[in-house]
Amino acid sequence: MYNLKIKNLVKHFNQPLLEGINLTHSGKGIIAVIGDNGSGKSTLLKVIVSLEEQDSGEIIWDTPPAIGYLTQEITDYETLSGGEKKLAKLAELLYSGQYDVVLLDEPDNHLDLDNKIWLEEALADYDGLVIMISHDRAFLSNVSTKVWLLENHQIKTYPFGYTKFKQIYEEEELAKADLYKTQLKEKKRLEVMALMFRDKGFIGAYHNTQKRLERLKTEMVENPLAKKASITIQTRLENKIIKKKTAIIIKDLVFGYDGEKLFDSANLHLFVQDKVALLSPNGTGKSTLINLLLGKLEPQSGEAKIGPNLKVGYYSQEHSATLPLEETPLSIFASRHSLFDYEIEAILKKFFFTKQTMRSKIWTLSGGQRSRLQLALFLYTNPDLLILDEPTNHLDLAQFCSSVTTGSW
Repeated sequence: MYNLKIKNLVKHFNQPLLEGINLTHSGKGIIAVIGDNGSGKSTLLKVIVSLEEQDSGEIIWDTPPAIGYLTQEITDYETLSGGEKKLAKLAELLYSGQYDVVLLDEPDNHLDLDNKIWLEEALADYDGLVIMISHDRAFLSNVSTKVWLLENHQIKTYPFGYTKFKQIYEEEELAKADLYKTQLKEKKRLEVMALMFRDKGFIGAYHNTQKRLERLKTEMVENPLAKKASITIQTRLENKIIKKKTAIIIKDLVFGYDGEKLFDSANLHLFVQDKVALLSPNGTGKSTLINLLLGKLEPQSGEAKIGPNLKVGYYSQEHSATLPLEETPLSIFASRHSLFDYEIEAILKKFFFTKQTMRSKIWTLSGGQRSRLQLALFLYTNPDLLILDEPTNHLDLAQFCSSVTTGSW
C-alpha cells in the first residue's frame, strides 16, 4: 500500500495555481481531479510525477512507488490516430504490471464509445492507485472512487466518487448562494447606514459602520453565480442568405493507406446550417476525412470538397501545435484582427480569460485554455462552416456547448 502526503505545496506559473496544498491519501482507488480549465490540474500531476518542481512544499510517499504518467499530447506511435495512440499508452500503463501508481491526464480524450468502455474495464482491473483528470462526467461517475476538487488554488477532498460528489457540491453551492444573498443584503444595509451617518455628521458612527462594512467585505463568499457565466458569441450568420447552399460535397471518394481502403466510392452532400456528427471507431478515417476536405490530403479518386466561397472555421484535434507558444492570447488576436486591446479583452473575457491569462504566453496555458483561445479565434471570424475535430477534448463540456450552440448554428 502506498500512502501519499502533500504538505504545504505551492506552485506559481505566471500566476498562482497551487497555494499551500495539504492533503493525504492512503491505499488504492481512482481519484478524479476536477476543476476549471487553467486551475492547475495538469500542473499538480506533473509535480507529483516530478516532471515539474514545486516552488515550495513536499510530496511525500511512505514507500517510493513506480509511477506511470499519461500526458495529454502523446508523441509516441506516430503512425497511429489520436485514439490509437491513447489506447496503446493506456494498455502499457494499466496492464504491464510495471506501475504502482498511474497519473492520467484526460485519458478518455480521442476515444470512441467502445474504447471508453474498454478503459472503464481496464481501470477496474488495475490493482493500484490512479489519479486522473477528465471532463467527461459520465466517465467519472462510472470509475471514480474519490474526488479532489481544485478551486481557488486549494484542493478539497471528497471520500466518494463523482456521482455523490456532484450532489454534495450542488448542495454546498446552494448554501453559498443563500449566504451570499444574506451578506449582500447586509452590505447594502451598512452602505446606506454609513451614508446616512456621514450626511448627518455622526462621524464616530460613520467610521464604526465603515469598519463593519470593510470586515464584511473580507468575509463575503464568492458570488456563486459568477462561476456559472456562459460563453456567448454573437454571429452574423442570420444575415447571410446561405440556406441550401452546398457546404460539403463528397463524390465517389476513394482513399486509403498501405492498400487498406478507408473510403470506397463514398458519397455525401451537406448544406450550410446542417449539423452532422461524424461517428466511427478509432482509426477508421474520421480525421483523414477532415484532412481530405481541407485539402491537406488528395483523394486517390473521386472528390471531397467544401462548397465554393465558404469561410471555414477548423478546430484541430492537435490544436496546441498550431498556436505560437511564445505569443499571448492578446497578441495573437491583435496580429489577426484590426481591433483595439479593449475590444480583444472583451472577446477573450467571454471565453473566461482573465487580464492575466490574456497576457500569458501560450506555453504557460492549460490545454483547456488553449482550446478556448482557438474557439475564440475562429468563431470571431464568423465562419459559414465549422469543422470540429474532437472539440470537447480539454474543455469543460458546458463551456464548449455554450460557445457554439447559439441560435445561429
